[in-house]
Amino acid sequence: MPAIGRHQEYPMKTTLNITALLLGVLLSSAAMAQSPTLHKELEAHRVKIAQTLSKYTVSVEIDFDHEALTPAGTGPAIPGMGGPDPNDPFTRYDIGPFSGLIVAKDQILISDRTLGDFNVKGAGPGVEGITITLPNGDRYKATVMGRHQEIDLALLKVEGDLSTVKDVAIAQFAAEEVKLERGQQVFVVGRGSNPLRVLINDGIVSALEREQRRAFQLDARVGNATLGAPVCNNDGNIVGVVTFHNHATFGQASGVSYAAYLHEVKRAYGVLKEGKFVERPKAPFMGIGASKKWPDKPGLEVGNVVSGSGAEKAGIRVGDIILKVDDVDMTDVPDLLTHIQGHKVGDVLKVKLLRDDKEVEVSVTLGPRP
Repeated sequence: MPAIGRHQEYPMKTTLNITALLLGVLLSSAAMAQSPTLHKELEAHRVKIAQTLSKYTVSVEIDFDHEALTPAGTGPAIPGMGGPDPNDPFTRYDIGPFSGLIVAKDQILISDRTLGDFNVKGAGPGVEGITITLPNGDRYKATVMGRHQEIDLALLKVEGDLSTVKDVAIAQFAAEEVKLERGQQVFVVGRGSNPLRVLINDGIVSALEREQRRAFQLDARVGNATLGAPVCNNDGNIVGVVTFHNHATFGQASGVSYAAYLHEVKRAYGVLKEGKFVERPKAPFMGIGASKKWPDKPGLEVGNVVSGSGAEKAGIRVGDIILKVDDVDMTDVPDLLTHIQGHKVGDVLKVKLLRDDKEVEVSVTLGPRP
C-alpha cells in the first residue's frame, strides 16, 4: 500500500507541475502576442490626449536682454540665469519657447518665473518683448496683465484677434474637481522647440501637497518647453499646470517637477484677470537647526537657535529635544520642515520639548525667512 500510495501521488504532482508550466508558457505567449496591440492602444490614447490638450496650449517666447540681466558683480536677475556659468543649458532659462495655456480669447496663462524679477508694472527688467505662437502658426505680441508669484503664474494679454481659437481651457475650469492620488498616471502636454509641434510626456503623481499644499509632484519630464503646460489625467481632464519648476535645483527634464492644483490655478486666475500683482510671501521660519536624536522613537535635538527668531523668543534652547509640534510626532527633520511649510508667517505652533528629563510646551510664532 505505501508503494501504491507513493506511485499515485507522484504522477499527480508531475501532471500538475507540467500543466502549470504549459499554462505559464501559453499565457506568456498570449501576452507577447497581445503586447503590440496593447502598445498601439496605449500610443493611440496618448495621441488622443495630446490632440485634446494641444488645443489649449500655445508657444511663448520671451526676448531678454541678457547683458542687462547679469551686470558685472551682481547675481542672476531670474532663477537659473547668471551664476558661474550662465551659458550652461542645464540650469539656464532662455527666451523659451515655454508653454502657455489659453484661458480666454485674448488671455494666456504662463509660469511667472519666466518673466524675471518681480515687477508690479509688468515683466522684470531686461524683458524686451513677448511673442505668442498659436497652434495654427499665427504669431502675436503680448503684454503682462498680472503676476501671481504665490502660485507662480502670470496672465498675458494677447495683442490680436484670437477669434479663430474656438476651444479655451477656461471651459474645463468649470468642470467638477478631480481628486488626485499618489501613483495615478498624468500627462503633460505642451509645445516643443517648434511651436507647431506638440510635446506629451507621461508620468505619475509622486507626491501630494507640495509648496504649502498648492502643488503636487510628478515624475513626468519637464523642461523649458513644458513649463506652464497643462497637466491632465487619463480621462483628458486638466488637473493642474506645471509651475514652481526650479531648473537650478531640478535641471531641465530631470523627472522631478511640480504642478499647481487646478483649484489653485482657478483662484489665481480670478485675481490675475483683474490686473493684480501678487508678490510671493516670505516663507515661514521657525529659527532652529536640529537633528534626529534617537533611531527608534520621535525626537529632534536642537543644535542651534537663530537670534531674534520665533524659536528664540519662545525660549527654545540648544540641547532641547523636540518631541511633538501641534501633537504631530517629530521622528525626523523632514517632519518638522513639512509641518512648518504647511503654515504661513504669523501662525503659532505648539511645540512639546524634552528639557532636563522634563516635558515643556512652548508656543512659537513663525516669522519670515531671512
